[in-house]
Amino acid sequence: MKIEVVRVSRWPLWPLWAVLLVLLWLGLGSTTILLAEFLGRPVQLCLFKRLTGILCPTCGFTRGALNLLQGRFVEAWLYNPLLYSVLVLFACFVLLRLIFGRTIRMRLNRTERMIAWILALVLFIANWVYVIIYVK
Repeated sequence: MKIEVVRVSRWPLWPLWAVLLVLLWLGLGSTTILLAEFLGRPVQLCLFKRLTGILCPTCGFTRGALNLLQGRFVEAWLYNPLLYSVLVLFACFVLLRLIFGRTIRMRLNRTERMIAWILALVLFIANWVYVIIYVK
């Protein structure tokens, strides 16, 4: 494994699909909150949960985001630990790029890449089990 810090442009070109996806998520979340307030009851948008009755791997993310906006960081993390851990790492990488104009590059050989994918899958499944058991 080779890890290096490389110089890059401070202002990355964000893909249009990524920007639209974030805006769609924010719009859907805002609409849900407003609709829930208007109806006086929670609104269930998760299609996976509606069809299977099981929480999806990202369940708790919107409630966690609302807790983040209210400054309750631990509660936000408890709703979905893996998503918020990844979000913190993403924020660190973005700040590193915006402030210093640098990014971290990792070069993995085939075996290391396979181990990384297996580790990611194990973390994903463990987080999903956590969400199913502890998040209501």
